[in-house]
Amino acid sequence: MNIPETMRLLSGSLLNPELNLADYHQQLMARGRIVIKDALRPEIAEALREVLLRMVPWSLAYRDQEGAKKIWAEQLQRLSAEELEAVRQQAWQQARGGFSFLYHSYMMITAYQERRDPLLPLHKVTEYINKSEWLTVMRTITGHPEIIKSSAQATQYQAGHFLTKHNDRESGETRIAAYVINLGKNWQADSGGLLQFLDDDGQVTDTIVPRFNTISMFLTPALHCVSPVAPFAEGERLSVTGWLRAEDPPA
Repeated sequence: MNIPETMRLLSGSLLNPELNLADYHQQLMARGRIVIKDALRPEIAEALREVLLRMVPWSLAYRDQEGAKKIWAEQLQRLSAEELEAVRQQAWQQARGGFSFLYHSYMMITAYQERRDPLLPLHKVTEYINKSEWLTVMRTITGHPEIIKSSAQATQYQAGHFLTKHNDRESGETRIAAYVINLGKNWQADSGGLLQFLDDDGQVTDTIVPRFNTISMFLTPALHCVSPVAPFAEGERLSVTGWLRAEDPPA
């Protein structure tokens, strides 16, 4: 599919019109998390997957003992295998003693605001998740009419990538719920990259396998992690993920 055709496709309605919103709302209120199956129109899910596979200029996001870091796409292409391995080791070392992460990222809101990569069809998704159709559906499912915007980033997890436990609480932001649009195909439970929910003792209470064309959603704050992707995993764990947000508190 070429860029103009993909742009046209992603400029329309993305969500499956047959979703039972009332049922998903009840499930979310009962459990605090849901998995919406067949969430996008089939042709949209396929097109968006192709965009993530073929067109996104991925950066590498990670955290070491100094804090969050990013290696931009242009820099990433110039890293040697030894330099990339050193970055991985720093992120893994940080994970042994605290919060850490390692995965490919494209910050959709920032890129859109800065008008980067103007021919990237992903920008149409950024527009859609901040329009009335998406926001109305999200308000209905969550029961939170105060939701006014969505944040978003595209992510690609490969072997050795992970996100350690955290609860999504952020000072200065009012996050109502988190969502993950899953776009990896044929993902298996033993491939890793699982969205796992934890209790206060750090024990796993629930696990979601990132199945193609599903939206995983949960109310925040909630302690969770993404388990490390196994070295034998086939393909990539692809997603568009972010938060449904209300008006932020005054600074």
